[in-house]
Amino acid sequence: MAIIDIIIIAALGVFIFLRLRSELGNKSGTEHLPPAANRSPHANQQGNTENTQLSDVGTKEDSIVELEGDPVLRRAFQDIRRIDRSFNVPQFLNGAEGAYRMILEAFWSGDSKILKEFLADDICGQFVGAVDARVDAGQTLDNRLLDIDDAKIIEARLDKKNAELTVQFTSEILAVTRDSDGVVIEGDVSDAVIVNDQWTFARDLSSRDPKWILVATRAG
Repeated sequence: MAIIDIIIIAALGVFIFLRLRSELGNKSGTEHLPPAANRSPHANQQGNTENTQLSDVGTKEDSIVELEGDPVLRRAFQDIRRIDRSFNVPQFLNGAEGAYRMILEAFWSGDSKILKEFLADDICGQFVGAVDARVDAGQTLDNRLLDIDDAKIIEARLDKKNAELTVQFTSEILAVTRDSDGVVIEGDVSDAVIVNDQWTFARDLSSRDPKWILVATRAG
């Protein structure tokens, strides 16, 4: 290749590079700011990202409460948060799902200790009574919670500082009852059923104990 050709190619490369840098460096004024550059009223002038993230958590939760479509639920959530600022709707629902799973498995296996810890006395008596009747009949439950398809708060009320939230669970459960010989007498080991439950959890908001207790159940 002739020297003149090399010089021409090099000059063309420099021209293209400078043109690209010029174009990419221009701002039209319509570009969106990246997430880290979004301004928060609590962010300091040095752009303290830690403070921004902390404020965003509170803002997000406030937005969830404010955007609740049901005005009755919205007011109840607001009233609960006035007493307990740590109340968090998504966090509550996550805990409710965990409690739903744990209580069902405790009932199926006959674990009265778990039932007494997370159920109010009257409903605990019903659960334990059903466990005892099952044992007396020589029956066992071979049940499995396959999935919780949905969990949403459908009722909420506050009486002074006592809050009650009712959650509707839609779940897929494999429900099988066996006799003392292990023979299936009810259910199908290969067929899951869709179950709709409405569970009401209660808590004294003035208590330091963050645990919500199951106080009522019904099908729905």
